[in-house]
Amino acid sequence: MDSGKKDPHSDKKKVFPENWNIDFTPLQEFVDRMDNLFSRSFKSFQGQVLHDFPAEIIEKDKHILVKAEVPGYSRKDIQIEVIGNQIKITLHKDESISLQTDKETVHKKSTQRKERIVTLSFNIPKNSITATLENGILMINIPKQSISSHIVDIND
Repeated sequence: MDSGKKDPHSDKKKVFPENWNIDFTPLQEFVDRMDNLFSRSFKSFQGQVLHDFPAEIIEKDKHILVKAEVPGYSRKDIQIEVIGNQIKITLHKDESISLQTDKETVHKKSTQRKERIVTLSFNIPKNSITATLENGILMINIPKQSISSHIVDIND
């Protein structure tokens, strides 16, 4: 090994007493490889399975707007579910394509599902929430609840 280069694993040996002459470099290299493998696998997994879409929360004086970008989806492809202080937006689209060639007809079917959960700091009133879809932008309007103040006495 070149004296100018420092072995990145040489510090690992110093953790143990000097009379323990154990080289953990192979184990450290194995752990590094496994970490790299899981990192790459998870990135691939996220790109293929965990689909979501851009959404932002815009706070106004009397209401909250959730603005989600859903280009290519129609009203029938979108489900909005209110769960306590969360809004779950699910996009689901089934597409079928048939191609006719000289020899055969090829049918291809695909399903695309995306999901996004938006959490707010208060329980969402289920009956007064509204949503609109225009030009691939989903707007969910959530009125703020009026908060009343009450001072609590402390008993002795």
